[in-house]
Amino acid sequence: MSPLTILKGQVEALILLTGGVLVAQIVEELEEGNVSLSLDLIAPALKGSRHRILKVTHGHDMPYPAKLEAEIFRSGSYSWSWAPTDEAFTDRVAQVLRSPQVSSIAQSLIARANEALAAEADVQ
Repeated sequence: MSPLTILKGQVEALILLTGGVLVAQIVEELEEGNVSLSLDLIAPALKGSRHRILKVTHGHDMPYPAKLEAEIFRSGSYSWSWAPTDEAFTDRVAQVLRSPQVSSIAQSLIARANEALAAEADVQ
């Protein structure tokens, strides 16, 4: 499977997991002959507050190897990891999504979104 297909599966899973309190968006761009895919977490109740949690870059005609950039991979001056296959890519994405950094962002967005939704319900 391509990185885009794998990320689309994660977008759908996130919506189901959070009941739509959080959603994710994949932003696809072409950069210097490469494909760039960014995965952003979004809290619709917070007027679209978004946080980029992952950026993937791969060749236009060759999805692997794919370069993944995320906070969890930060080590010294580097913040990326390579995935040579779709299996490795799936493992790296799971590692990012389970990371303390992404968990903190998700929990913060959910807490703020729930407060915003409760305040909105009180007004009505």
